Amino acid sequence: MRWGIETSFRALKYTVGLTNFHAKRQESIIQEVFARMIMYNFAEMITSHVVISQMDKRHPYQVNFTVAVHVCRHFLRSRDDEPPPDVEALIRKNILPIRPIRQGQKNARKIRCKSAVSFVYRVA
Repeated sequence: MRWGIETSFRALKYTVGLTNFHAKRQESIIQEVFARMIMYNFAEMITSHVVISQMDKRHPYQVNFTVAVHVCRHFLRSRDDEPPPDVEALIRKNILPIRPIRQGQKNARKIRCKSAVSFVYRVA
């Protein structure tokens, strides 16, 4: 039930860039967090309005959110002297297939357990 929340936190942390801060003062860090939250909300709003025409392909398609964030960042940084980019068209160009999770795959993952390392090995 929390999967949507967890993926939103992942997008905030890695895609929008909340892993590193450029500021040192607390007020500046808070300002940076709010700026990135606004960027995330803007990108989510824009991607929700992008219409993807479903082609006659094997899988349905979705927006690449990482590319959408970069396009929105470029849009917000654009200056008055240059024409703003067509955000929805740029986002629509970068789509990803939605691949269903298959139950009982032929090639299951091969997971190996790590062997224990004794303390004597570390001392020697």
